[in-house]
Amino acid sequence: MSQRQNQILTVLIIIAVVISGANTYLLFNHIDLQREQYATLENISELRDDLDDVASSLDGLQDEITSLQGNFSEVEEEIADRLGGLEEGIQESLDELSSLETTLEDVTGEIQGFNSSMRDELESLSAEVAAIDERVGGSLERTPSSVYEARRASVVKITTTAGQGSGFMWRSRNYIVTNHHVVDGAEEANIGYYDGSWTVATVVGSDPYSDVAVLRVEEAPLDSEPLTLADSSLIYIGQEAVAIGNPLGSYGALSSGIISQVNEKLDIPPIIVPVLQLDVTIAPGSSGGPLFDLDGNVLGITNAGTIYGINFAVSSNIVDRVANSIVEEGIYQHPLVGFFGYVLNPDIVTLLNLQNVDTHQHGIIVMEVMEGYPAEEAGLEAAIETTDSLGDPAYTAKDIIIAIDGIEIRTWGDWDAYIAEHVAPDQEIVLTVWRSGAIEQVTLETAARPEYTG
Repeated sequence: MSQRQNQILTVLIIIAVVISGANTYLLFNHIDLQREQYATLENISELRDDLDDVASSLDGLQDEITSLQGNFSEVEEEIADRLGGLEEGIQESLDELSSLETTLEDVTGEIQGFNSSMRDELESLSAEVAAIDERVGGSLERTPSSVYEARRASVVKITTTAGQGSGFMWRSRNYIVTNHHVVDGAEEANIGYYDGSWTVATVVGSDPYSDVAVLRVEEAPLDSEPLTLADSSLIYIGQEAVAIGNPLGSYGALSSGIISQVNEKLDIPPIIVPVLQLDVTIAPGSSGGPLFDLDGNVLGITNAGTIYGINFAVSSNIVDRVANSIVEEGIYQHPLVGFFGYVLNPDIVTLLNLQNVDTHQHGIIVMEVMEGYPAEEAGLEAAIETTDSLGDPAYTAKDIIIAIDGIEIRTWGDWDAYIAEHVAPDQEIVLTVWRSGAIEQVTLETAARPEYTG
């Protein structure tokens, strides 16, 4: 065989071997593939079983999901309810917060107002404390001696042919106020001053019912300043008082004490006005001098003294009213109602043997009505004389005056003080009257008291 043939044969053998190997490979590969397919079929069978199990589980899960969906619906409803309740609660809380905010604003406003009020009160209290400190400090300097040093130059000695007394500068350095009885009957008086100088004064006028007189001088020492009258309605029992006068002819003597009573009825005719009762010594020669408080204001004009050491002064409000009228009109006229009576108390009720009055009835019982005067014109009625069940003398009360212009009357001092300080002739007043057991209002117009003739 030729070489070429051998080569071809060799190639063919090689090709045959390659093809045989490829077939063998494909065969084995096919076998492996079949094996894998068989294995896969087994796995698929197992997987199918697993899928069946999963399907069964899914069915159970579906049931559970269905159940859960029902529960979820309930939970959802519950959550919705709770959310609704929570929303309402939140709204209520918001409303409460809004209300609380308003309340806090109100409280804040009140606190601010309170703080402002407290600040004002503290400032006021501070001012009051400062005033008290000033008063306390001043009270240490307000002594009878300090009053004497400040006011003695305004106190004068007065002499007439009838006697002597005291007085003081008032209104200006041209006027002097004193008692009526010091200058009674005189037209002129000699005036002695603290510095030893003298001058002559003319009597402007006087009023015996209040024991007040006014004199006029043309000139007085520069230090003789007019004195200031106090408001005597503010005088109280126990108040310290200082008098400067000229007792027994001496110059500028000082005495001091207290006010022991106010609106006292003085049984020294012709004086009808209520007076201040003093335990301050007022000796002859001091009448007509000033009675001071510790501030140096005039409480009144010193008047009469008694052997018991009790002395009196005409109050400053009456002095002011009478003296001004004398200067401006030349006279002072006192009002008159026109009745006589008693101030009731258990003793008077028993003494009069009043048949229709309670023992503790207060007021002034009308016992006599003056003919032709306002009391009669207004219809006031006097008590009627009668007898009691035993035949003893007695009275039946008709009218008892218990108030004047709304001011309660329990003493003659109450009546006299109101009449003297607030009532003038031809002035209308209203009396509250107990009239045979009933309370009535009686209106009358006062008259002028007749001039004093001695």
